[in-house]
Amino acid sequence: MPFSAATPRRSRLAYSTLALLLAGAAGTVNATSFFAFGFHITHMTGHVSEVGEALVSGRWDGALVAGRMVFAFLVGAITAAALLDASRHRQRGRHTPALFVETVTLGAVGLWAHEHPNANEPTLLWGLAFAMGLQNALVTRVSGAVVRTTHLTGVLTDIGIQLVRMVVWVRDGGRERGLRGLWNKVLDLPSAEQFERTRLHLGLAFAFLAGSMLGTVLFLHYGAPAMAMPCVVLMLVIALDVSPAGSHAPAVGH
Repeated sequence: MPFSAATPRRSRLAYSTLALLLAGAAGTVNATSFFAFGFHITHMTGHVSEVGEALVSGRWDGALVAGRMVFAFLVGAITAAALLDASRHRQRGRHTPALFVETVTLGAVGLWAHEHPNANEPTLLWGLAFAMGLQNALVTRVSGAVVRTTHLTGVLTDIGIQLVRMVVWVRDGGRERGLRGLWNKVLDLPSAEQFERTRLHLGLAFAFLAGSMLGTVLFLHYGAPAMAMPCVVLMLVIALDVSPAGSHAPAVGH
């Protein structure tokens, strides 16, 4: 698993930076998609439910709309996996092809929506779903299935579990050495290696929230060009991936 105690600290930092930036980008895309098209697009649970509800209710058009978004998300995940496999032997830029495809897709959606502000084009939603499926598969492979950046259900679940572990860890320090041991455990929490993933998951939740807030502000002020922000973030991630530091990033799993 790439994100583990055996991974060099510099590599874990590079991986964490990648995950936080992409979580912020996904939050921005999700908010922009909602205000522009009326759909949250970064996660598919609700859309799969819509397919089932629409089929039972006989609303074939509704099932088709939701089903196409789910299919586009799946195609994005397949695309990311294929691109990662094709570039797995690179010393640098292993993730750049997938990131580039995502950037171009988001940029094209934002540009088309800006040029045709009153058009209700479902293809744009499919493009956003494709981009988020691609990103989710990318981060899943990079992290060894530890992290997802396009939705927070698993992240929040892990945070809840880890918070209890933190409390138990601090309490055990108090049992061993009294108040001094309790206080030392509290001071050690920000740097304790066993809670490194917990700090990352908290960061992901706040990054997604910050991205959602930023996407809302940008869309309300500028409209569809708000999609330029996640594209800028993705280009920054690409620059990091092809830089010398990128050669130390966690290798993509097989």
